[in-house]
Amino acid sequence: MMDPVDIRRRIEAALPGSRVTIRDLTGGGDHFEAVVVSELFSGKSLIEQHRMVYAPLRDVLGGVLHALALRTSAS
Repeated sequence: MMDPVDIRRRIEAALPGSRVTIRDLTGGGDHFEAVVVSELFSGKSLIEQHRMVYAPLRDVLGGVLHALALRTSAS
C-alpha cells in the first residue's frame, strides 16, 4: 500500500513550488490520481510534464504504486 502523502512529498521535492493533489481512486492504496500544477511545466509538452512527475516515483511505479493517472498544467 502506498501512502498518498509520500507520493505528494516526492513530487513536490522533485518539482519545487508545485501544487500537488493526490486522490486514491479505488481505496486500495495502489491506484491514484495526481493533479500537479507547476511553473516548471511551462513550455514543456504533455509527455515531458508527465515524465517529470513520474521520475521521482520510478522506484515504486508498477509495484506498490500500480497506477497513477495524471493531470498536469503550468498554471
